[in-house]
Amino acid sequence: MRIMANATIRNKTVSARVTDEISERAKSNLAKQGLTISEYIRLSLIKAANNDVRLVSFLDTPEAIKAKKESENGETKDIGNLDDFNTWIDNINEN
Repeated sequence: MRIMANATIRNKTVSARVTDEISERAKSNLAKQGLTISEYIRLSLIKAANNDVRLVSFLDTPEAIKAKKESENGETKDIGNLDDFNTWIDNINEN
């Protein structure tokens, strides 16, 4: 059996876009636990690769359940139209 002493392990870079505020808050909270953002993401991806994660369904949150009930009971109100929504999205993308 031959072992390659100079085997190269290739790493993949993964990136995510978040606001500066989210990044700073995450960095601060993770530092309290002795982790960097990079270490946290690496550990999270290892857990995901090993199928050792519980996915969070945001549709099961109390807020989402309440919104669903309001919608089903006709308790919603219009706050704009599709053009208003598209303008809002464009503004988000510009920032």
